[in-house]
Amino acid sequence: MDNTRQVFGIDLGTTYSCVAQVDEFDRPVVQKNFNGQNTTPSVVYFETDSKVIVGEEAKEMLKAEPERTVAFIKRFISTDEAYEKPTKFPAGTDPTQISAYILKKIVKDANDASQSPNPVTKVVITCPAYFGTKERLRTKQAGEIAGLEVLGVINEPTAAAIAYGMKLEDNKTVLVYDLGGGTFDVTVIRVSDKTISVVATDGNHHLGGYDWDKALAQYLLNQFNKEHKTEYTMENNIALANLLLLVAEEKKKTLTGRERVNIVIDYEGKSMRSSISRQMFELLTKAQLDETIQKTREVLEIAKGKNVSQIDEVLLVGGSSRMPQIKARVDRELKCDAKLTDPDECVAKGAAIFALNEYFSKAMEDYAEGRIDEKPKNIIQKSQVRVINVTSKNYGTDFMDDNGKDMIKQLIFANTPLNNCRGEDHFVTRYDNQSYVSMKVYESDVTEKTTIDPSEAVLLVGDKSLQLSKNWPKGTPIKVVFEVDSEGILNVHAKVDVDVLEFELKLKGVKTPEEMGSAIARAARTLIE
Repeated sequence: MDNTRQVFGIDLGTTYSCVAQVDEFDRPVVQKNFNGQNTTPSVVYFETDSKVIVGEEAKEMLKAEPERTVAFIKRFISTDEAYEKPTKFPAGTDPTQISAYILKKIVKDANDASQSPNPVTKVVITCPAYFGTKERLRTKQAGEIAGLEVLGVINEPTAAAIAYGMKLEDNKTVLVYDLGGGTFDVTVIRVSDKTISVVATDGNHHLGGYDWDKALAQYLLNQFNKEHKTEYTMENNIALANLLLLVAEEKKKTLTGRERVNIVIDYEGKSMRSSISRQMFELLTKAQLDETIQKTREVLEIAKGKNVSQIDEVLLVGGSSRMPQIKARVDRELKCDAKLTDPDECVAKGAAIFALNEYFSKAMEDYAEGRIDEKPKNIIQKSQVRVINVTSKNYGTDFMDDNGKDMIKQLIFANTPLNNCRGEDHFVTRYDNQSYVSMKVYESDVTEKTTIDPSEAVLLVGDKSLQLSKNWPKGTPIKVVFEVDSEGILNVHAKVDVDVLEFELKLKGVKTPEEMGSAIARAARTLIE
C-alpha cells in the first residue's frame, strides 16, 4: 500500500495551531479539529496531574483557573528551567513537554477526522525563521515526545511561500510579512522553477497579536480603575488580566470589520461599560506596528546586500495580519498592494507540501534500494518543490585576542544558505605542554562583525574539552569547523593533529535520551482531550 501521502504539515502556533495534509489530488487540505474548526487554540489546562485539556475549553479556563492554564508557551521555548506558575504544574513540566501536549491533541483530532486505518505519525513542524539551534531542537523533541516521527522542522515564512509558490507561473521575489499571535517574522524569498530560496530573514519571538491585545487590555484596565477607584494591575490580578486579554482579543477581531465596538467588563461585582474606535486602537498599538516595520527595513537592507533590489509581491501571513492597520502601513511603507492570502492556514499547507516532498523522496530511495516493494505514486509537478533556506543566527567560538581578552570569533553568519552553510578557522594552543583544548560555542543575532564580545551573544555550550593524545607546545594549530544542517541545527567539531573533538550539542534544557524517555512515557500516560 502506498502511504506516501500519510504525512502531516503542522503549524505549531503561539496562539493557534493548524494541521494540513496533501490529498490524493495533491491539494493541501487543512484537517478539522474535534470541534469542527480549522485551527486549535494553543492553550493547555492541567485538570489533574494525569489529564490535560487542549484548545477552546482550555482557553476558557484562563479566566476560571489561570494558575493551572498555559498560553503562549512558544514564547518560552528557549526557557531553560521548568515552566512554573503561581500553582505549580506537575513536577518538571517545561515548554517542550507542554508543546508536546498541543501536538498530540491536534494530531489526534486530525487522525480522527481522516478516519484512516493508518494513523499519521510522520510530520513536518514549522517554527519562526529566527529560531536558533536550541529552539529548533526543542521543537523537534516536542514532536517526538508526542509520539511523532518528525521528518523536519521548516521556517514558517518558507512554508507560506511554498503554499503561495504553487500558484505562481512566473519567477518572483516575495517578501513574507508574518505576524502571528505571539511571534513576528519578515523574510525575503525568491520563488523560481519550483525552488524556494530564502534570501534574508529576521524577527522577534516576543512580538505578535498578543501584544496588541495587551495594549488594549491595559487601556481597559486603566479605565476600570479610574471608574471604580481601584488599583488592580495586570501582574497582580491574573484572573482580571486574563479576562481583559480575552475581551481585548475578541474586540480586536471585531474592529477588523467595524469602526467602533462596545465593551462590557464585569469583575468582582463591579461593572464597566465602554467603547473603543478602530482609530483609538491603532493609536494604542502604533509602537508595536512600528517595530515590525523597522524589522522589515532591516531585512530589506540585508537583501539589497545580496543583489535583491526589487520586491515583486508582498504576502501578509499570520492571523494578526488581518488587522486593517497592517496592510495599510505595509502598503504605504513598501509602495505595494500586499496580499492577504489564507493567513491562518497557508503555513500548515506549505508544511504539508514540504512533508510530502520529503517523504516522497525518501520513499523513492527505499523503492530503488529494494526496501519497499510498491513504487510510490508520483506527485504532480506543481506540488514538487525544492527549498534552499538560510540560517537565522550567527555562530562562533571563544578565543583569546592579542590583549589576553576572551572574545568570540564568528564562523557562520545569519542569512547564509543552508545548502552550503559551513565555516572554519584555525586557532592555536595558548600554553606550552597543553594537554587539552577547551571550547565554548555561542549564538548571536544578526551582525556583520567577525569578532564580538561574549556579552553580545548567548552561550550554547560551555567548556567542552578535548583531551589531547600528548602535550603540545604553545601555538599548535587547532582547526574548528561549524556546519548548520538543512533544519538550521548547528554541528561543531575541532581537530588538533589526530585528536578530534565532535560536539554533541548538549544544550542546557535540551533533553538527553534518558530525559526524552521519561518525557515520552509521561505523555503516553497523560490523558489529553
